[in-house]
Amino acid sequence: MVGPISSIDAGFRGQAMTSGRSLSPTRRARYFAEYALMRLVAVVLRSLPIDLASSMMGRAWSLIGPWTHRHPRVMHNLAIAFPEKSESEREEIARQQWDNLGRTFAESFLIDRIVASDRVTIDIDPKLRQSFVDRGAGLLVVGLHSANWEIASIAIPKELNGIGLYQRLKNPYSDAYVTSLRSNVFPGGLIAKAKSTPKRVMAHVRAGGAVALLGDQREAKGINVTVFGKETTANPFPAMVARRLHNPVVAGRVLRGEGARFIVQAKLLECPQTGNQMEDVAVFTQTIQTQFEAWIRERPGEWMWVHDRWKSARTRS
Repeated sequence: MVGPISSIDAGFRGQAMTSGRSLSPTRRARYFAEYALMRLVAVVLRSLPIDLASSMMGRAWSLIGPWTHRHPRVMHNLAIAFPEKSESEREEIARQQWDNLGRTFAESFLIDRIVASDRVTIDIDPKLRQSFVDRGAGLLVVGLHSANWEIASIAIPKELNGIGLYQRLKNPYSDAYVTSLRSNVFPGGLIAKAKSTPKRVMAHVRAGGAVALLGDQREAKGINVTVFGKETTANPFPAMVARRLHNPVVAGRVLRGEGARFIVQAKLLECPQTGNQMEDVAVFTQTIQTQFEAWIRERPGEWMWVHDRWKSARTRS
């Protein structure tokens, strides 16, 4: 019988080799060494029970994370978001965040097993999910880095052939391996961010498909929004798609249950359709961010605070 690792290998070897042909011998050797280390980590984690691998890595990250150069940023962000909390309360949220990130790291190597198990509960009205299939108008799902955020996409009805957007890894061997593990999370495949991505997303949604992306990070070329009372920027693309196609957006989140168990929830958000397209996009982008903030406030220890969320916010004209 072919094991899971062998099956995955067969699916990504060609992609990795094709991507690596243009690399210099030195860079190819370095990338392959990095990939070999990743596969070693994968072998170790995949040899363990899912809950043990998750808890072990969570504990390791919660111990190491506070000593890294990223921790001051975490604490800075928490001070912006929760000025009313004490330093010790914010430190506890930071510890929970590091634990969650460590767990998510381990679970990223086990994602195919998790989504194929009974570890995920979809807490979404079945009638709402079926309505997206019946209307046949495509769907955009916008999530945030909460708990194990990749899990959210399995709530997309199979009929919508969901695809995911992601940032391609520089290492083609590692990138091919990581994407291959997600083949049963995104039945329509993954699209790496590129200049052609917006057109491909629009085409897929127009054709009645679903696209999942994350929208809770600062976007250098985004539009101004207010998050936790402080101005920053966000990607207006989800709002642009909703406004142009007259489609709602589904905001989705993942909650962490006991260990490596998860609950997926979603909320339908409607984009305004007035005579002012730019204003509609700005208003709806803020609506999405406001929903994210409300969810983060409920479970702050499950959100990724290491991102530089408030850097270089522009002044609204």
